[in-house]
Amino acid sequence: MPLAPLLVHAALLTRLAVPLPFTVGETLQYDATLGLIPIGTARMTVNPMTRERGREAFVFEATGQGRPMGIRVGAELTSYVGSRGFNSLRFHRRFFQGSRVEESQYEIIPDSSRYREDGNPQDWQSPSDPLDELAFLYYLRTVPLKLGATYQFPRYFKTGYNPIQVRVVSRDVRALPGGGTAPVLQLEVTSRSLRMSVGLTDDARRLPVEMELPLPFGRITLALTSAG
Repeated sequence: MPLAPLLVHAALLTRLAVPLPFTVGETLQYDATLGLIPIGTARMTVNPMTRERGREAFVFEATGQGRPMGIRVGAELTSYVGSRGFNSLRFHRRFFQGSRVEESQYEIIPDSSRYREDGNPQDWQSPSDPLDELAFLYYLRTVPLKLGATYQFPRYFKTGYNPIQVRVVSRDVRALPGGGTAPVLQLEVTSRSLRMSVGLTDDARRLPVEMELPLPFGRITLALTSAG
């Protein structure tokens, strides 16, 4: 995608001149499978807004857990994103598998293009318009996407994973939970050796109806079961 349209889109978000496809209170429920095996459920929520370091901020939360082969696994992500500019300000990530837990918390500072991890005094370089992985998914819902196009987003807060590439692979019509149908854009998202796929409705809500995610315990597919 040419740079100019992306800059225009970012400016519109900064001024909140366009309506966002999600609102506070939105809750998306998913069934989770590992291959063909049902393993549990997941949920994504737009929590009440808060203030983070003096800025009004969205609070996005994603949680999921399951028991493949009887082993308890799960993930918890919380992202604090400034409403002006739509930049990540703080991010908490937690994975667990049996008794093993991996947990990281980050403070992200767009003004100085830096981030730091709790427990580590060192600052690391970040883009001036940073996004964590959960914030990126919500941001992607706001971006105009065209079938057959490939987009580059150098916005991940850890610069070594940039740019994130998004390719619009196909567009078809699918049934939605609760009845009705909607056109869905199938996206392939890559960052270095990481790959995920996302199905977004091509309508006003831009709902992620299906996602295939690489997690420490395997590739998980999430299928939307309800949207409130």
